[in-house]
Amino acid sequence: MAVINRGHVWRVQLTMGRDPRTGKRKRLSYTFDTEAEARAFERRKKAELERLAEEHIRPSAIKLTEFLSGWLQRKERDGLAARTLFDYRYCIERLIVPTLGNESLADLSPTKVQRWQDALAPTRTSRGATIAAKAFRVLRSALSDAERMGMIARNPGKAARPAQRTPNKRPGFTLQEAFALLDAAEGERLAPLFSFVLHSGLRVTEGLGLRWSDVDLERGLLSVRQDMVYVGGRMVAGQPKTRHSARTFALLPQAIEDLQGQQGQQATERRRCAAGAWHDNGLVFAAQNGAPLNTANVDRAFQRVRERAGVRPLPLYSLRHATASILLAAGVPAELAAKMMGHSLTMFFETYADLLVEPTHEAAARAGAFLRAQGRRQRPPSRDQSLERE
Repeated sequence: MAVINRGHVWRVQLTMGRDPRTGKRKRLSYTFDTEAEARAFERRKKAELERLAEEHIRPSAIKLTEFLSGWLQRKERDGLAARTLFDYRYCIERLIVPTLGNESLADLSPTKVQRWQDALAPTRTSRGATIAAKAFRVLRSALSDAERMGMIARNPGKAARPAQRTPNKRPGFTLQEAFALLDAAEGERLAPLFSFVLHSGLRVTEGLGLRWSDVDLERGLLSVRQDMVYVGGRMVAGQPKTRHSARTFALLPQAIEDLQGQQGQQATERRRCAAGAWHDNGLVFAAQNGAPLNTANVDRAFQRVRERAGVRPLPLYSLRHATASILLAAGVPAELAAKMMGHSLTMFFETYADLLVEPTHEAAARAGAFLRAQGRRQRPPSRDQSLERE
């Protein structure tokens, strides 16, 4: 290990032994703006390598399963969201370790990673293509940390490619089915939740995580700041799904009515609750004692409603498709509809492409009218076409 001055920058050079195939020395370089930063990094790296030497393990000889175990622990200490941590652990324990776990970091190659992905999802239509690609991203992220810490010379996940998949369009409820569901939900305790999902376009997890502090009923505004997901046998609050999911938007009048009805219902349940038994979580949609709603109970209630309505056996989430129908049919621009529903514009177009076909007829008619107004007439038929008609 050496600290070298390269003009305006300082470089820490680390030798990682020799490549067993070529015999060449493997070196890593880290660049810093100041000598102090370079020296501090050198001290940290030396301490880390000394610790590993005391354990009689070369960094690159560590088994992948051992490295991933420590990597998960560090992610947990760093405060990774509970749902994300759950997904990482699932991918590692179910998809990565059974095949690659006994490989040492030094022996893990792009070819092995690629074969592992190809085995998980042989074709684009494979059922496991989506989760295989997610597991690939988890592995690549972990190996990037191993590369950063000097445990491997390069990340084999960068040269490999994740499983490819054919986009699977989720079916959604039509407007007629959505209205039938709301009619069938009358009398159900969770009817305000079902109605609000339709009128707001929130994901179910966002609705379950919604707090009264996130709602401004006077101004008709709602802010999505957290969601509520089922992790490890309990409901856990976490950050919104994506950067587009954290949003503030104006509510439809019908959504405001849903919230006002829920406010009255919750006040009644709170009064009826035994002294000290109310869990004051500030949630808009909660159990009868104020605790977070369990998704299993929500699913069972929606199944009863769905059976009464006689509609297709789709999940509550599929009401968002009907919400998109309402927004687009009302002439809301796609970019605003995407913002209200927590999508990027690209994702919105991909997800609701079938709803965007009809508006293109009107767009084409408007464009045609514009061209006619500009004096652009349809070109006369060619001489050959005229002869054919004769």
